[in-house]
Amino acid sequence: MSTQARRSPQSSHNDVVRDSFTQQVGLFTGDNSPFARRFASPLAWIEPLDADMIVLDVACGAGHAAEQAAPHVRQVVGIDITPALLRIGAERVRAAGLDNVLFQEGDASALPFLDESFDLIVCRSSLHHFLDPRRAVEEMARVCRRGDGRVVVSDMIAPSAEVRDTFDKLHRHIDPSHVRALVEREVAELVVDVVGPLSYGDTTSIALPIDTIVTDAADRDAAMSMLLDDVGRNTTGFDPVRNGDDVIVSFTGTVVHARRVAG
Repeated sequence: MSTQARRSPQSSHNDVVRDSFTQQVGLFTGDNSPFARRFASPLAWIEPLDADMIVLDVACGAGHAAEQAAPHVRQVVGIDITPALLRIGAERVRAAGLDNVLFQEGDASALPFLDESFDLIVCRSSLHHFLDPRRAVEEMARVCRRGDGRVVVSDMIAPSAEVRDTFDKLHRHIDPSHVRALVEREVAELVVDVVGPLSYGDTTSIALPIDTIVTDAADRDAAMSMLLDDVGRNTTGFDPVRNGDDVIVSFTGTVVHARRVAG
């Protein structure tokens, strides 16, 4: 049996993720990156923070969340399976003069840390990339300190179960590493079931030009064909709108906090 034939589905999917995000490095680079946007309170989605916290940023990409949290906590560890993103994150954090951020290559489904190593675990915009989201959340719960440790998950969601299949198909044209979007209820239920009781939840939507997120990893022709056909219909869940030469799409995201119960 060949080495390729013996590869697990998780390993094969990780290869797809690495390849896709290596081609998306530009999306994570520079002040105009959607992941670098500064909201009125950029830390609101993960607060409260305190100076003694040790934080883990799972599937950290280029470390934008880690960079934002670092001045307010003792230590941040960012883990991701795409070396190209970790490199640009490390360069940016060094340039910012932050000395309490450590980046490490690793798989969210098998975190290389001891049980209860972190006070806060955060995971942003990544759940829909995981082949087994439950396994990843189980790993987040495992490394979270029991009692008052927290797991914070923020992710894009499908607007409804009815449009999910088409939403996923279109999203895979944009990013082949996309697996499946959950709906709002499923994200909350997963985190409660695996981690513990919710302490916070919020859902918001944004609209942006499709060209903001289309990279070299995308099948642009297939994505644009679906979007243009869907203007005025919204069967894809992207709610596309023509604005001159641009196509504006909408995304909904949810964030949930759960406390890691003792016992």
